[in-house]
Amino acid sequence: MIEAIALLGKYETDKKDLERIDPFIEETKLKNIMKVICIVFKKNGENIVYDHTHSEEYDSQNPRKYLYRSHQSRRFDVTPTTKISYDSKNKKPKINEAFNRIQYWFEKFIPILNNEKYSKQQIEFLEQIRNEILKNREKIFEDVSKRCEELKDDEKRNSVLTIKIKEDGNEKYIGSFDIFKKILMEEGLKFVYSRHGVEIKGKGICSICGKEGEVSDYTLLKIYSVDKRGFAPEFAQKNAWKRLPICPSCLPYLITGENFLNKYLKKRFYQDYQFYVIPKFILGDVDENLIEEIKRQEKREEYKGLLIEDDYFLDPIKDRGDILNLVFMFCEFGQSVKVVKYVEDVSPSWIKKLDITLNKEITNLSIFKEETLKKIGIVGKKKSGDLKDIDRAGTRIGGLVEAFFPKSKETGVYSKYFIDVIGDILNQKPINKDLLMIAFMRELRNKHLNEDVWNEKILALKSLMLFLFLKKLNLIKEGE
Repeated sequence: MIEAIALLGKYETDKKDLERIDPFIEETKLKNIMKVICIVFKKNGENIVYDHTHSEEYDSQNPRKYLYRSHQSRRFDVTPTTKISYDSKNKKPKINEAFNRIQYWFEKFIPILNNEKYSKQQIEFLEQIRNEILKNREKIFEDVSKRCEELKDDEKRNSVLTIKIKEDGNEKYIGSFDIFKKILMEEGLKFVYSRHGVEIKGKGICSICGKEGEVSDYTLLKIYSVDKRGFAPEFAQKNAWKRLPICPSCLPYLITGENFLNKYLKKRFYQDYQFYVIPKFILGDVDENLIEEIKRQEKREEYKGLLIEDDYFLDPIKDRGDILNLVFMFCEFGQSVKVVKYVEDVSPSWIKKLDITLNKEITNLSIFKEETLKKIGIVGKKKSGDLKDIDRAGTRIGGLVEAFFPKSKETGVYSKYFIDVIGDILNQKPINKDLLMIAFMRELRNKHLNEDVWNEKILALKSLMLFLFLKKLNLIKEGE
């Protein structure tokens, strides 16, 4: 699975012409930013002098300009780009705090830069900017304050402070300079390498590229922690790198792949679960057309979901043939991510068969059509349509199963059975008939005792729909 996620990340990196630093830029933390206050320094020959300060529109299409990443110290950020906090009580931006964060960044980073990694010219470049800030502190602060005061109220609440370098008449953002990009990369890797104050890296073989060298642990999707047996040798944080060793070259691909999953291939499921669908390409190469089609998927009326109503990414996948297999990972989200069901090697042809069986065959049987529903009093003057129209979400696989294995105060919590049945369907594993019959009777009895006649009829039809669906797929196992 990890190789599949990294492969998606590499595809995205190549497709979007991303740099290795891009996964470490915290773009989402600037999603509401409207204005950028720029402290501009001018390069005169070998010297750097303060020039002016101005405000400009934030460019949400190119976050690489600003190289923003927060620092765990909270006293400064990873680069000299910082968010300007807003004092809601006094209704004004905290300009002094933001300016101090920029100044402190230079005071903090210059002394610790390793001369082996950074050239003398790069260090002198930063020193000149720092000295110019100290020399013109009052003037720069005054200019920054004026530019902030000129902003509209909503802009004051959503602005950042950064620096630019004017060279040959052109103003350049920090994202144009290798020194700032290198620092961002180093600090991003350091964050991965160090957790709970312990450095977690060592020598080993990378899980992705197979090369030997320096590797670190990366907690993919925040799934596991070292306090569980089997995850880290000796339960020691310092040995965590041994469980999932990743080299610095592959790490950006893995992070980018994880971002892709969270954006395009994750959906909310029933009972507070969420699920990921991870494509594993059999021949090792990403199907570009498929990935781009997944990215283009938008909600459309004619689409009938399979597991849930809006699992649109399954639509293009099911028609691709078996050039790939799918991993379904069902999770509970809290402080960490708990995997409750993991199903791998699900073929697109099986997904297509599930879709055809449910959406084209079973739901179109006459017993589930409007004419029949009228006869038994489910539809009439106020309601119309087939069962799949009346209860769209409830006639998807997830909805059908959840109806009989609910998380309910009335009949009990059956979450484990629910997710196991979903997993068995995806895994082509037969389901015990007695388990189903007991569940059908329990939920129908509850509706009957509560004199909920209309929902009792709906539930009876859904029990038949689920049973016929499983029987058609040969997924019913006789009870013992």
